[in-house]
Amino acid sequence: MADTPIADGTPETNPESSSIWRRLAVPVVLLVALSAGGLAMCGLPGDSLDDGEGIAGIYVVNGVDPGGVEYSGTVTIVPLGGDDFDVQWIVTGTIQRGTGLLRGDRFSVEWETVTAARGDSSGSAEYTVGTDGVLRGTRTVDGVAESGTEEIFPEP
Repeated sequence: MADTPIADGTPETNPESSSIWRRLAVPVVLLVALSAGGLAMCGLPGDSLDDGEGIAGIYVVNGVDPGGVEYSGTVTIVPLGGDDFDVQWIVTGTIQRGTGLLRGDRFSVEWETVTAARGDSSGSAEYTVGTDGVLRGTRTVDGVAESGTEEIFPEP
């Protein structure tokens, strides 16, 4: 129903349409604010470590597990404050999450499986952050003598 002018020439507003706008305005404003805040918290992958959040961002991971099996997926690194970061791997139907500590160009992570098709595991990872923004290092699984290797590349 469109707005129609009343006798004095001012438009009559349809109460249904203004109610819809009011109901939509709050969620839209919140979504925009939260999105902007979330983006402001994330640095760009490959930023210099001196550029604020440094290693925060979304990455592509390629690795070889301790058993020699190659894998790939996505790693997300989110700042928690100071030198601490939340790290999440999504690899072949498995989600692993950990907390990382950045000291200079060294990034250490303690991780555990959140969801997996083949059971839970946990371990640690040690990376060197290259000047090219790539994290290169090893990953261990608790209870397994060998370690695997990983390279984590900034998404283009």
